[in-house]
Amino acid sequence: MIHWLIPYLSDFFSPFAAFNYIGVRAGAAFIFSFAVALWIGKPLIKRLRESKVGERADDSDCDEVAAAYRAANKNGTPTMGGVFWLAAVLISTMVFGRIDEPLVLIGMVLMVGMGTIGFFDDQVKANPDDERGGLSRTAKMLPTLFLTLLIVGLLWRLGDESSAYPQLRNIFLPVFKDWVIGPEMGVVALAIIFFVIQTVCILGFSHAANVTDGLDGLAVGSAVPVLAAMGLSTYFVGHVGYASYLHLPFIPGSGEVTVLVAATLGASLGFLWFNSSPALIFLGDSGSLPLGAAMAYFAIVSKQEILLILIGGVFTVEVATSLLQILCFKLFKWRPFRKAPIHHVWQLAKMPEARIVARFWIVSALCASLGLLLIKLR
Repeated sequence: MIHWLIPYLSDFFSPFAAFNYIGVRAGAAFIFSFAVALWIGKPLIKRLRESKVGERADDSDCDEVAAAYRAANKNGTPTMGGVFWLAAVLISTMVFGRIDEPLVLIGMVLMVGMGTIGFFDDQVKANPDDERGGLSRTAKMLPTLFLTLLIVGLLWRLGDESSAYPQLRNIFLPVFKDWVIGPEMGVVALAIIFFVIQTVCILGFSHAANVTDGLDGLAVGSAVPVLAAMGLSTYFVGHVGYASYLHLPFIPGSGEVTVLVAATLGASLGFLWFNSSPALIFLGDSGSLPLGAAMAYFAIVSKQEILLILIGGVFTVEVATSLLQILCFKLFKWRPFRKAPIHHVWQLAKMPEARIVARFWIVSALCASLGLLLIKLR
Protein backbone atom coordinates (compact mmCIF):
# COMPACT_ATOMS: atom_id res chain seq x y z
CA MET A 1 0.00 0.00 0.00
CA ILE A 2 2.69 2.48 0.98
CA HIS A 3 4.40 1.94 -2.39
CA TRP A 4 1.46 3.56 -4.16
CA LEU A 5 1.40 6.48 -1.71
CA ILE A 6 5.08 7.36 -2.04
CA PRO A 7 4.62 9.97 -4.83
CA TYR A 8 2.10 11.83 -2.67
CA LEU A 9 3.84 11.39 0.68
CA SER A 10 7.26 12.44 -0.64
CA ASP A 11 5.79 15.76 -1.76
CA PHE A 12 5.14 16.60 1.91
CA PHE A 13 8.21 14.89 3.41
CA SER A 14 11.01 13.98 0.99
CA PRO A 15 12.53 11.11 3.10
CA PHE A 16 9.41 9.07 2.24
CA ALA A 17 11.02 8.58 -1.17
CA ALA A 18 13.32 6.04 0.50
CA PHE A 19 10.39 3.61 0.53
CA ASN A 20 10.94 3.18 -3.20
CA TYR A 21 13.79 0.85 -2.21
CA ILE A 22 12.98 -2.78 -1.46
CA GLY A 23 15.51 -2.90 1.37
CA VAL A 24 13.85 0.00 3.19
CA ARG A 25 10.37 -1.48 2.82
CA ALA A 26 11.65 -4.91 3.91
CA GLY A 27 13.19 -3.39 7.04
CA ALA A 28 9.98 -1.51 7.79
CA ALA A 29 7.89 -4.66 7.22
CA PHE A 30 10.14 -6.57 9.64
CA ILE A 31 9.73 -4.02 12.43
CA PHE A 32 6.02 -3.47 11.78
CA SER A 33 5.12 -7.17 11.76
CA PHE A 34 7.07 -7.67 15.00
CA ALA A 35 5.09 -4.84 16.61
CA VAL A 36 1.76 -6.12 15.27
CA ALA A 37 2.48 -9.63 16.61
CA LEU A 38 3.15 -8.18 20.07
CA TRP A 39 0.07 -5.97 19.88
CA ILE A 40 -2.31 -8.75 18.81
CA GLY A 41 -0.68 -11.56 20.76
CA LYS A 42 -1.26 -10.47 24.35
CA PRO A 43 -5.06 -9.99 24.18
CA LEU A 44 -5.46 -13.10 22.02
CA ILE A 45 -3.61 -15.24 24.56
CA LYS A 46 -5.89 -13.90 27.28
CA ARG A 47 -8.98 -14.63 25.16
CA LEU A 48 -7.84 -18.17 24.38
CA ARG A 49 -7.16 -18.85 28.06
CA GLU A 50 -10.65 -17.67 28.93
CA SER A 51 -12.07 -19.91 26.19
CA LYS A 52 -9.96 -22.83 27.50
CA VAL A 53 -8.54 -23.54 24.04
CA GLY A 54 -5.41 -25.19 25.32
CA GLU A 55 -2.90 -27.99 24.94
CA ARG A 56 -3.91 -31.48 26.04
CA ALA A 57 -0.77 -33.36 27.01
CA ASP A 58 -2.64 -36.64 27.16
CA ASP A 59 -3.15 -36.48 23.37
CA SER A 60 0.43 -37.66 22.87
CA ASP A 61 0.75 -41.27 21.70
CA CYS A 62 3.74 -41.70 24.01
CA ASP A 63 3.10 -41.95 27.75
CA GLU A 64 6.60 -40.68 28.56
CA VAL A 65 6.18 -37.58 26.38
CA ALA A 66 2.73 -36.94 27.87
CA ALA A 67 4.24 -37.21 31.36
CA ALA A 68 7.02 -34.79 30.41
CA TYR A 69 4.44 -32.29 29.13
CA ARG A 70 2.42 -32.59 32.31
CA ALA A 71 5.55 -32.14 34.42
CA ALA A 72 6.34 -28.95 32.48
CA ASN A 73 2.80 -27.67 33.13
CA LYS A 74 1.95 -27.50 29.42
CA ASN A 75 -1.61 -28.69 29.95
CA GLY A 76 -4.00 -25.84 29.22
CA THR A 77 -1.43 -23.63 27.48
CA PRO A 78 -3.32 -21.86 24.65
CA THR A 79 -2.72 -23.08 21.12
CA MET A 80 -3.71 -21.63 17.70
CA GLY A 81 -1.05 -18.92 18.05
CA GLY A 82 -0.55 -19.16 14.32
CA VAL A 83 -3.66 -16.98 13.95
CA PHE A 84 -1.97 -13.81 15.19
CA TRP A 85 1.39 -14.77 13.68
CA LEU A 86 -0.18 -15.05 10.21
CA ALA A 87 -2.26 -11.90 10.74
CA ALA A 88 0.92 -9.93 11.49
CA VAL A 89 2.58 -11.27 8.33
CA LEU A 90 -0.36 -10.38 6.10
CA ILE A 91 -0.99 -6.92 7.57
CA SER A 92 2.67 -5.93 7.31
CA THR A 93 2.98 -7.25 3.75
CA MET A 94 -0.13 -5.39 2.62
CA VAL A 95 1.21 -2.16 4.12
CA PHE A 96 4.78 -2.30 2.84
CA GLY A 97 4.71 -4.88 0.03
CA ARG A 98 3.42 -4.82 -3.51
CA ILE A 99 0.53 -7.23 -3.69
CA ASP A 100 0.22 -6.49 -7.40
CA GLU A 101 3.39 -8.53 -7.83
CA PRO A 102 2.26 -12.11 -8.73
CA LEU A 103 5.02 -13.82 -6.75
CA VAL A 104 4.01 -11.94 -3.58
CA LEU A 105 0.31 -12.61 -4.09
CA ILE A 106 0.85 -16.34 -4.74
CA GLY A 107 2.95 -16.60 -1.58
CA MET A 108 0.22 -14.94 0.48
CA VAL A 109 -2.42 -17.27 -0.98
CA LEU A 110 -0.30 -20.28 -0.03
CA MET A 111 0.18 -19.07 3.55
CA VAL A 112 -3.50 -18.20 4.01
CA GLY A 113 -4.59 -21.54 2.53
CA MET A 114 -2.27 -23.56 4.76
CA GLY A 115 -3.23 -21.46 7.76
CA THR A 116 -6.92 -22.10 7.10
CA ILE A 117 -6.40 -25.86 6.90
CA GLY A 118 -4.36 -25.75 10.09
CA PHE A 119 -7.00 -23.62 11.82
CA PHE A 120 -9.70 -26.21 11.15
CA ASP A 121 -7.38 -28.91 12.50
CA ASP A 122 -6.75 -26.86 15.65
CA GLN A 123 -10.48 -26.30 16.04
CA VAL A 124 -11.14 -30.03 16.00
CA LYS A 125 -8.35 -30.63 18.53
CA ALA A 126 -9.80 -27.94 20.80
CA ASN A 127 -13.06 -29.86 21.04
CA PRO A 128 -13.07 -31.73 24.39
CA ASP A 129 -14.97 -34.59 22.75
CA ASP A 130 -12.32 -35.10 20.06
CA GLU A 131 -10.61 -38.47 20.41
CA ARG A 132 -8.68 -38.51 17.10
CA GLY A 133 -6.28 -35.65 17.88
CA GLY A 134 -7.56 -33.38 15.09
CA LEU A 135 -8.43 -33.98 11.46
CA SER A 136 -7.69 -37.40 10.00
CA ARG A 137 -4.59 -37.74 7.83
CA THR A 138 -6.75 -37.90 4.71
CA ALA A 139 -8.82 -34.87 5.70
CA LYS A 140 -5.64 -32.86 6.21
CA MET A 141 -3.56 -34.25 3.34
CA LEU A 142 -6.09 -33.85 0.51
CA PRO A 143 -6.66 -30.08 0.88
CA THR A 144 -2.95 -29.42 1.46
CA LEU A 145 -2.10 -31.45 -1.66
CA PHE A 146 -4.74 -29.63 -3.72
CA LEU A 147 -3.51 -26.23 -2.52
CA THR A 148 0.12 -27.17 -3.20
CA LEU A 149 -0.63 -28.38 -6.73
CA LEU A 150 -2.56 -25.15 -7.37
CA ILE A 151 0.39 -23.02 -6.24
CA VAL A 152 2.92 -25.08 -8.21
CA GLY A 153 0.66 -24.88 -11.27
CA LEU A 154 0.51 -21.10 -10.97
CA LEU A 155 4.30 -20.91 -10.72
CA TRP A 156 4.66 -23.17 -13.75
CA ARG A 157 2.26 -21.00 -15.72
CA LEU A 158 4.05 -17.86 -14.57
CA GLY A 159 7.36 -19.28 -15.77
CA ASP A 160 6.26 -19.53 -19.39
CA GLU A 161 9.06 -18.52 -21.77
CA SER A 162 6.97 -15.66 -23.14
CA SER A 163 6.51 -14.18 -19.65
CA ALA A 164 8.81 -12.04 -17.52
CA TYR A 165 9.79 -15.07 -15.42
CA PRO A 166 11.39 -17.57 -17.86
CA GLN A 167 13.90 -18.80 -15.26
CA LEU A 168 11.18 -19.74 -12.80
CA ARG A 169 10.66 -23.18 -14.35
CA ASN A 170 14.33 -24.16 -14.21
CA ILE A 171 15.84 -26.21 -11.38
CA PHE A 172 19.27 -24.97 -10.29
CA LEU A 173 21.58 -27.35 -8.48
CA PRO A 174 23.79 -25.97 -5.70
CA VAL A 175 27.54 -25.26 -5.94
CA PHE A 176 27.93 -26.02 -9.67
CA LYS A 177 26.88 -22.97 -11.69
CA ASP A 178 26.43 -24.89 -14.96
CA TRP A 179 24.19 -27.62 -13.55
CA VAL A 180 20.70 -26.56 -14.53
CA ILE A 181 17.62 -28.67 -15.29
CA GLY A 182 15.92 -26.62 -17.97
CA PRO A 183 14.04 -26.57 -21.30
CA GLU A 184 16.59 -28.79 -23.05
CA MET A 185 14.94 -31.76 -21.31
CA GLY A 186 11.67 -31.12 -23.09
CA VAL A 187 8.52 -29.50 -21.76
CA VAL A 188 6.87 -32.70 -20.51
CA ALA A 189 9.94 -34.02 -18.71
CA LEU A 190 10.67 -30.62 -17.19
CA ALA A 191 7.05 -30.26 -16.08
CA ILE A 192 7.13 -33.64 -14.31
CA ILE A 193 10.42 -32.84 -12.55
CA PHE A 194 9.23 -29.33 -11.66
CA PHE A 195 5.90 -30.47 -10.20
CA VAL A 196 7.46 -33.35 -8.25
CA ILE A 197 10.28 -31.29 -6.70
CA GLN A 198 8.17 -28.25 -5.84
CA THR A 199 5.28 -30.31 -4.47
CA VAL A 200 7.59 -32.41 -2.30
CA CYS A 201 9.33 -29.22 -1.16
CA ILE A 202 6.13 -27.48 0.00
CA LEU A 203 4.42 -30.54 1.48
CA GLY A 204 7.65 -31.79 3.05
CA PHE A 205 8.50 -28.53 4.79
CA SER A 206 4.94 -27.80 5.92
CA HIS A 207 4.91 -31.25 7.55
CA ALA A 208 8.45 -30.70 8.87
CA ALA A 209 7.49 -27.48 10.65
CA ASN A 210 4.42 -29.26 12.01
CA VAL A 211 6.40 -32.09 13.61
CA THR A 212 9.15 -29.74 14.83
CA ASP A 213 6.60 -27.72 16.80
CA GLY A 214 6.89 -29.94 19.85
CA LEU A 215 8.89 -27.89 22.37
CA ASP A 216 8.69 -24.28 23.49
CA GLY A 217 10.11 -22.07 20.75
CA LEU A 218 11.61 -24.94 18.80
CA ALA A 219 9.87 -24.53 15.41
CA VAL A 220 9.72 -20.73 15.25
CA GLY A 221 13.19 -20.22 16.71
CA SER A 222 14.71 -22.73 14.29
CA ALA A 223 12.89 -21.00 11.40
CA VAL A 224 14.43 -17.58 12.12
CA PRO A 225 17.88 -18.35 10.58
CA VAL A 226 16.20 -20.08 7.63
CA LEU A 227 13.99 -17.06 6.97
CA ALA A 228 16.98 -14.72 7.25
CA ALA A 229 18.86 -16.79 4.66
CA MET A 230 15.80 -16.90 2.39
CA GLY A 231 15.44 -13.12 2.67
CA LEU A 232 18.97 -12.64 1.39
CA SER A 233 18.45 -15.24 -1.32
CA THR A 234 15.22 -13.68 -2.67
CA TYR A 235 16.90 -10.27 -2.66
CA PHE A 236 19.94 -11.60 -4.55
CA VAL A 237 17.96 -13.23 -7.37
CA GLY A 238 15.71 -10.17 -7.66
CA HIS A 239 18.69 -7.86 -8.19
CA VAL A 240 20.39 -7.94 -11.60
CA GLY A 241 23.83 -7.09 -10.24
CA TYR A 242 23.89 -9.57 -7.35
CA ALA A 243 22.34 -12.33 -9.48
CA SER A 244 25.04 -11.89 -12.12
CA TYR A 245 27.86 -11.73 -9.57
CA LEU A 246 26.70 -14.87 -7.73
CA HIS A 247 25.83 -16.76 -10.97
CA LEU A 248 22.21 -16.97 -9.87
CA PRO A 249 19.15 -16.70 -12.12
CA PHE A 250 17.55 -13.27 -12.29
CA ILE A 251 13.89 -13.58 -11.25
CA PRO A 252 12.01 -10.27 -11.69
CA GLY A 253 9.67 -9.77 -8.76
CA SER A 254 11.63 -11.99 -6.40
CA GLY A 255 13.04 -8.88 -4.78
CA GLU A 256 9.50 -7.89 -3.79
CA VAL A 257 9.10 -11.29 -2.12
CA THR A 258 11.86 -10.12 0.25
CA VAL A 259 9.28 -7.83 1.87
CA LEU A 260 7.04 -10.86 2.53
CA VAL A 261 10.04 -12.77 3.93
CA ALA A 262 10.92 -9.84 6.20
CA ALA A 263 7.33 -9.64 7.44
CA THR A 264 7.39 -13.38 8.17
CA LEU A 265 10.69 -13.03 10.02
CA GLY A 266 9.45 -10.11 12.12
CA ALA A 267 6.18 -11.87 12.99
CA SER A 268 8.15 -15.00 13.93
CA LEU A 269 10.30 -13.07 16.38
CA GLY A 270 7.16 -11.42 17.73
CA PHE A 271 5.58 -14.82 18.23
CA LEU A 272 8.77 -16.13 19.84
CA TRP A 273 8.36 -13.35 22.43
CA PHE A 274 5.40 -15.35 23.79
CA ASN A 275 6.46 -18.84 22.69
CA SER A 276 9.91 -19.00 24.31
CA SER A 277 10.20 -21.18 27.41
CA PRO A 278 7.97 -21.30 29.35
CA ALA A 279 5.58 -20.82 26.46
CA LEU A 280 2.49 -18.66 26.93
CA ILE A 281 1.04 -19.95 23.65
CA PHE A 282 1.78 -22.62 21.05
CA LEU A 283 1.93 -22.19 17.29
CA GLY A 284 -0.54 -24.95 16.46
CA ASP A 285 -1.23 -26.26 12.98
CA SER A 286 -2.64 -22.86 12.05
CA GLY A 287 0.91 -21.54 12.26
CA SER A 288 3.22 -24.48 11.67
CA LEU A 289 1.70 -25.45 8.29
CA PRO A 290 1.98 -21.94 6.73
CA LEU A 291 5.41 -21.41 8.33
CA GLY A 292 6.85 -24.53 6.70
CA ALA A 293 5.09 -23.83 3.39
CA ALA A 294 6.42 -20.26 3.44
CA MET A 295 10.03 -21.40 3.88
CA ALA A 296 9.60 -23.79 0.95
CA TYR A 297 7.95 -21.11 -1.21
CA PHE A 298 10.73 -18.60 -0.57
CA ALA A 299 13.28 -21.25 -1.57
CA ILE A 300 11.33 -22.02 -4.77
CA VAL A 301 11.05 -18.35 -5.75
CA SER A 302 14.79 -17.83 -5.16
CA LYS A 303 15.56 -21.15 -6.95
CA GLN A 304 17.18 -22.67 -3.85
CA GLU A 305 14.68 -25.49 -3.37
CA ILE A 306 17.43 -28.14 -3.46
CA LEU A 307 19.70 -26.19 -1.13
CA LEU A 308 16.80 -25.76 1.32
CA ILE A 309 17.53 -29.32 2.46
CA LEU A 310 20.72 -27.91 4.04
CA ILE A 311 19.55 -24.37 4.90
CA GLY A 312 16.58 -25.83 6.75
CA GLY A 313 18.66 -28.68 8.12
CA VAL A 314 16.86 -28.88 11.47
CA PHE A 315 13.51 -29.30 9.75
CA THR A 316 14.97 -31.79 7.27
CA VAL A 317 16.29 -34.00 10.07
CA GLU A 318 13.09 -33.68 12.09
CA VAL A 319 10.81 -34.80 9.27
CA ALA A 320 13.30 -37.42 8.05
CA THR A 321 13.47 -39.10 11.48
CA SER A 322 9.68 -39.00 11.73
CA LEU A 323 9.23 -40.65 8.34
CA LEU A 324 12.00 -43.18 9.03
CA GLN A 325 10.32 -44.16 12.29
CA ILE A 326 7.00 -44.72 10.53
CA LEU A 327 8.49 -46.70 7.62
CA CYS A 328 10.65 -48.93 9.81
CA PHE A 329 7.74 -49.76 12.08
CA LYS A 330 5.36 -50.52 9.21
CA LEU A 331 7.88 -52.61 7.28
CA PHE A 332 9.90 -54.29 10.03
CA LYS A 333 7.94 -53.65 13.24
CA TRP A 334 11.08 -51.94 14.54
CA ARG A 335 11.61 -48.40 15.81
CA PRO A 336 15.09 -46.91 15.23
CA PHE A 337 14.38 -44.14 17.74
CA ARG A 338 12.89 -44.26 21.19
CA LYS A 339 10.49 -41.56 20.00
CA ALA A 340 10.38 -39.49 16.80
CA PRO A 341 10.88 -36.79 15.65
CA ILE A 342 14.38 -36.67 17.01
CA HIS A 343 13.96 -33.84 19.54
CA HIS A 344 11.96 -36.29 21.66
CA VAL A 345 15.05 -38.49 22.03
CA TRP A 346 16.74 -35.83 24.18
CA GLN A 347 13.48 -34.93 25.86
CA LEU A 348 13.05 -38.51 27.06
CA ALA A 349 16.71 -38.56 28.11
CA LYS A 350 15.71 -35.85 30.64
CA MET A 351 17.78 -33.10 29.02
CA PRO A 352 16.33 -29.70 30.02
CA GLU A 353 13.92 -28.48 27.36
CA ALA A 354 15.50 -25.03 27.13
CA ARG A 355 18.90 -26.62 26.38
CA ILE A 356 17.47 -28.83 23.63
CA VAL A 357 15.80 -25.85 21.99
CA ALA A 358 18.87 -23.61 22.26
CA ARG A 359 21.06 -26.27 20.64
CA PHE A 360 18.58 -26.74 17.82
CA TRP A 361 18.63 -22.97 17.23
CA ILE A 362 22.43 -23.05 17.05
CA VAL A 363 22.40 -25.94 14.58
CA SER A 364 19.78 -24.15 12.48
CA ALA A 365 21.94 -21.01 12.36
CA LEU A 366 24.97 -23.07 11.31
CA CYS A 367 23.01 -24.84 8.56
CA ALA A 368 21.64 -21.54 7.23
CA SER A 369 25.14 -20.00 7.27
CA LEU A 370 26.61 -22.98 5.42
CA GLY A 371 23.81 -22.77 2.87
CA LEU A 372 24.58 -19.10 2.20
CA LEU A 373 28.25 -20.02 1.80
CA LEU A 374 27.33 -22.59 -0.87
CA ILE A 375 25.29 -19.95 -2.68
CA LYS A 376 28.44 -17.81 -2.79
CA LEU A 377 30.54 -20.77 -3.95
CA ARG A 378 28.21 -21.24 -6.89
